[in-house]
Amino acid sequence: MQEQEINLIDYIKVILKRKKLVFMVFLVVIVMVGAYSFLMPKVYRVDSVLEIGRVLEIGKLNGKERTLEDLNQLAQKIKLEYPQVSVENPKETNLLVIEIHSSDPWQAKAILQEINNKVLQVHQKKFNAEKEIFEQEITRIENKVNSLKQEEKNLQAKIDALEKTAVYYHTPGSQFALYSAKEKLEKKKQEIEDLYSEINSLKASLQEIKPTQIVKQPSISDKPIKPKWLLNIAFAIVLGLFLGIFLAFLQEWWEKGFRSQPNI
Repeated sequence: MQEQEINLIDYIKVILKRKKLVFMVFLVVIVMVGAYSFLMPKVYRVDSVLEIGRVLEIGKLNGKERTLEDLNQLAQKIKLEYPQVSVENPKETNLLVIEIHSSDPWQAKAILQEINNKVLQVHQKKFNAEKEIFEQEITRIENKVNSLKQEEKNLQAKIDALEKTAVYYHTPGSQFALYSAKEKLEKKKQEIEDLYSEINSLKASLQEIKPTQIVKQPSISDKPIKPKWLLNIAFAIVLGLFLGIFLAFLQEWWEKGFRSQPNI
C-alpha cells in the first residue's frame, strides 16, 4: 500500500511539474474540436408521419382489418427508392414515420412531400377500388330486396284472392294453397329482413374503412441535431486531458530515462 501511495504521489508530481504542457495540449484539443464543430455543416431532422388507410373484408365488420398496403413492404419500397430516408412503423399502429437527416433541410422537405404524394396517389386508387366493391355489393343486395318485395307483393295479392275465394269455396285444396302462400310470404319477409341487416352491416363497414392520410406534414426541426456541441466538448475534455497527461509522462521518461543513459 505504501509503495502504491508513493507511486501515485510520483504520478501527481509529474503532472504538476508538466502542468503547462498538460494545459496547452488540453487547450489545443478543446480549440480544435470547437473549431471543427463550428465549421461542420448543421444537420437538421426533417420528418413526416403517414397513417396508412385500412379496409375490412365484406361481411366481416368484426373481423381483422387490413391496411391498403403491407407496412413493411411499403417501408422497404420507400427505402429502395430513397436510400437517404429512414422509415419506421411504430408497434401496433398504422403509422409510418419517414425521416431524413440533412444539411439541406428544404431539399429534404421537398423529398418527403414527393414521397407522401406518391403514396397518397397510389393508395387513393386502392381505396376507391375497395370502396366501389362495398358500394356494388350494397347495390346488388338492394336490387335483390326490390325483387323480393315485388314477389312479396304478388304473394300478398294471391293470399288476399285465396282468402276471398275461401269464403265461398271452403275446400281442402284452397286451404292448402292459402297455407302454402302464407308460408312463402313469411319466408320472403324473413329473407328481406336478413338482407336489410346485411346492407346495414355493409354500410357500417363502409364507414369503418379509411383512406391513407398525412398525420404530420413534412417539417424541419427547430434546432440542428448535429453537430452535438455538448457531446463534442465532453469528448474534447476527456481526450485533451488524456493526451496532455500522456505527453507529460512521455516527456518525463525522455528526460530521465532515455536521455540519462550513458553514451556508448
